[in-house]
Amino acid sequence: MMELHELIRKRLSEEKEVAGLVTRFHESPAIFTPKAPADEDEGWGGLPCYPRITFGVDLSVKEERKCQGSMSLTVSAENNGTFDFENAVSQIKKCLCSVLFTPEGGSAYCLAWNCSGGFTAGEANIGSQEMQLDILEYPCQLSVEPDPVDSLNTWLKGNFPKSRVLWMDQPGQEEVITDGTPVFYVRLEEEKENQAQSTFAVTWMTCTLAVHVLCESAENRSCYTRIMAKNLSVEEEFAMLDGSPFFVKEISVTPGADYLRTGQVRITGQYGVLRHTERKKTIREIQSNYQ
Repeated sequence: MMELHELIRKRLSEEKEVAGLVTRFHESPAIFTPKAPADEDEGWGGLPCYPRITFGVDLSVKEERKCQGSMSLTVSAENNGTFDFENAVSQIKKCLCSVLFTPEGGSAYCLAWNCSGGFTAGEANIGSQEMQLDILEYPCQLSVEPDPVDSLNTWLKGNFPKSRVLWMDQPGQEEVITDGTPVFYVRLEEEKENQAQSTFAVTWMTCTLAVHVLCESAENRSCYTRIMAKNLSVEEEFAMLDGSPFFVKEISVTPGADYLRTGQVRITGQYGVLRHTERKKTIREIQSNYQ
């Protein structure tokens, strides 16, 4: 079972454009977490200790949807003008930022580019380029029936059969996000009872669902986003898994929104939950002295 940092290292090591940037340690790409071995370690096998990559993953709870954690990565090489740090940053960003990582038994994660830090010249003529990435979590949103998230997932799969719908489609440990196979992620943003509409028989729930549309290009993200919103606007409802309707009251689309952090679509609507059958109380042990 591989953890998140192991999946990231595997991805970096197997990507030829990234692995080709660094030297070798024990015949493997010199990519380390959280720190590199000593320069005197026998694992270098007489090869230069640079260029190399070190990174660290910090998973901690942040503000809702801002980020689940952070990752810092440093590329170090001899500062003699022969190593292209700008190209290294570009290749690493391309390698990591369009991939879903899913440790076994855990949530799915995606890395979002934050910034490229400053270049520093250290001792022994070694230069370092730092990079910062945010770690976004996409946990399973399933709850108890009736579940609007699971129901919208089913509607999305029916309308976009070639897509991947988290968590209706179980993600692999490493999935590259492409234009040919869009990935949809639905999460419950808010849910509350509408007491003004609730009756003796039905409790009416009002909820807002956020939808993330993940594609490689902005053009395709916008296209799928608008098609989804238009179809829902025309149908005005989708079926819950118990057969009852979810009435779509409002759809807001922001094609240029951050698709990893906030999602591009907000769907607000209502669905009903049947109240439990009234419990009938049985009178027991009646005593009477009537004559």
